[in-house]
Amino acid sequence: MKTSVRLSLVASAALALTFAMAAPHARADDPGITPTSIKIGMIGSLTGPAAAWGWPTINGARMVYDAVNAQGGINGRKIELVVEDEQCAPPMALAAAKKLIHRDKVFMLHGGSCSGSILATRDEVLANEVPMMILVATMDKIVQEKPNDYIYRAFLPGSFDGKIIADFIATMPNVKRVVVVGHADEHAGARYGTLTEGLKKHGVELLGLETIETELTDATAQVLKIKDAKPDAVVLVGRPAASAVFLKDAHRLGLDVPMIGATVVDLQDLADRIGGTDALKNMYVVAVYKGPLGSEAMTPWQEMLKKYYPSDKVQASSFLGTSGALAVVEGLKKAGPDLTRAKFVEAMNGIQNLDGGPMACSLSFSAADHDGCRTGVMWGVRDGKIVVIGDRWKN
Repeated sequence: MKTSVRLSLVASAALALTFAMAAPHARADDPGITPTSIKIGMIGSLTGPAAAWGWPTINGARMVYDAVNAQGGINGRKIELVVEDEQCAPPMALAAAKKLIHRDKVFMLHGGSCSGSILATRDEVLANEVPMMILVATMDKIVQEKPNDYIYRAFLPGSFDGKIIADFIATMPNVKRVVVVGHADEHAGARYGTLTEGLKKHGVELLGLETIETELTDATAQVLKIKDAKPDAVVLVGRPAASAVFLKDAHRLGLDVPMIGATVVDLQDLADRIGGTDALKNMYVVAVYKGPLGSEAMTPWQEMLKKYYPSDKVQASSFLGTSGALAVVEGLKKAGPDLTRAKFVEAMNGIQNLDGGPMACSLSFSAADHDGCRTGVMWGVRDGKIVVIGDRWKN
């Protein structure tokens, strides 16, 4: 059964009446706006193969909206959320989007844990001229395919992930032969093109792609096959659970070469899943945050999450949707008190160099480019601690 969670953030009828007296009237032809509220539909993988990304990423965005509401809202309006499950399945994502747009009549959408499922909503969103901020889906074409007047992303696109990895490998000494390990899905596919092009550009031979299942429980066969190929490094483009299984078996079977992971894998999460950092001594990942969990840069965001969602585990995936919520709030503020979808889109297209919060990038959008974040750096493990490596290999 599809999960549906309704969250009313208007405190009381009396408070609503107070706001109604002070706030301007919304346009009747733009749904989801009242004198006291702005209704946003959120879509996430609350169940299914990507459920580990569901509530953590949604709550990382919701806490920004909670903080805004605690300060009185935006131009007299508080944010009301309606959350729907997409189950990482295209039909469910499309059904969720249609429900939110046509039945719940939201002002805009914020969501998407899985690229393939959210891609299935694209035509519906554009046809109904509904603004949408992507949550964490990284497939380029969701945002970059034209025409696109309404869909935005404040998270590193998959193609840039692949380019960052290829450029980093080019700085590593004696790495001339590489094997890629990943899934046969759109998530990995978003990275393969620029990764392959980058490796070729830098004169690095791609020995092949070793496919692993998203529900992988044992990687012995894949690891032994890769050992026989004798690569100088392995690029890991897999989801967290499968990546942890692969790395644990690679360590057990002595596949002792540098491993370079995409943004979807987080070092602290991998260490938690594997049971320590021993298997990660030669592991590097593309990181999108200003610092590791517990660092000074991340402390304010960790504290915000614990304030609004004290039962949530603080993990790296918790903050992947935070920058998108910050951009939405900025757009709503800039659109002014006489809010319409057209004014919101115009405001979004004018955002320049907005602090990405926990993200390492600043956010900039324009009418021609709705991908606001294009920056990432490499992290690694040194003496059992996660540290920022940068864009070049360091011993």
